[in-house]
Order: sequence, then structure tokens, then C-alpha cells
Amino acid sequence: MERKQISKLVEALHSWEDGLTHLGECVVQFQRIEDCLSACIGRFIGKSRIVGDIVTSEMSYRAKISVFGALFQHKLNTSSLPSDVTELIGRLHWAEEQRNTLVHSLWDASETKPNSISREKKSIRKKIFSISTEHRTPEELEYLNRAFEGIITDLIFLTTEHFPAIRIVYPGRQKSEA
Repeated sequence: MERKQISKLVEALHSWEDGLTHLGECVVQFQRIEDCLSACIGRFIGKSRIVGDIVTSEMSYRAKISVFGALFQHKLNTSSLPSDVTELIGRLHWAEEQRNTLVHSLWDASETKPNSISREKKSIRKKIFSISTEHRTPEELEYLNRAFEGIITDLIFLTTEHFPAIRIVYPGRQKSEA
């Protein structure tokens, strides 16, 4: 095996390792977004965080977004949501699309593009089977992770900004807090 080929394989393995780390981080951050939505819903309908967990435990992510938006608007007592909240709700839907892309794909190391990892998606559309392939660099996945973190920050910030009496604890921490 040539030195150049070995170098390419080593780069592909490093990208694979970094890519897997960032994929895992993205999945965890998405779960934190979902947990934060439950916390916000719980604070809108009661004083206890656990209320949000109970009410939302069987809800889909999409239903949680809808309930969050409806409760936000109801609590504001207005006919429409503020533009910053509408934009946030759009980002919450975008996050779900990104998560679905991550978890409903086959990921692998890439020898053809060793600075990235490959994503393969099999689907049937209009009765035609197809396989699509794309590549993502570890840096792109790290960016996605930071975007998910930003959604969590904005979810907490906008909720407490519009409703100062509501206190949201960062997802995953102090679950038993009243």
C-alpha cells in the first residue's frame, strides 16, 4: 500500500471518529431541545416541571411544538405570536428535520472524501426505489450541534423574556425541582 493511500485512510478514520462524536452530540442536543419544550409547557400549565414531563411524555415532538406555541399565544392573550417566537418555532421544526436526517440514515467512513463521513439514505418515492449519498464533514456536524444549542438558549430566553415570572431550568438538570 502506498504512503499516500495510507495517509488517506488514516484521514478517513479520523474524520469517521470525529464525525461519530459530533453525530452523537447532535442527537443528545436534540433530546435537550425536546426536554426544554416539555419544561416550558410544564411552566405554562403549572408550577412544577414534572407537570410538563407528565403531559408531554406521550406527545410527538411536532405536537410539543404546537402546544408550546398555542400556550405561548394564550398566555400572551394575543391573536398572534411575536415574530421572534414565530421564528423560533420555525427553527424548532428545522431541528426536527435535521434530527430525522441524522438518525434515519446510514453513516460510514468515506475513502473517496476522507475529510468527511458519508450519509446514505434509501427511499421509495412514486414507487421508485432510490439511494442518495452525501458527505458531511465533522465541522458541519459540530456547527449543527451548536445550532441546536442555540435553539435551547433561545427557547429559554424568549420564554423568560416574555414571561419574567417563569423560570426554566436548563434541560436535564434538577428534574425534581418544583
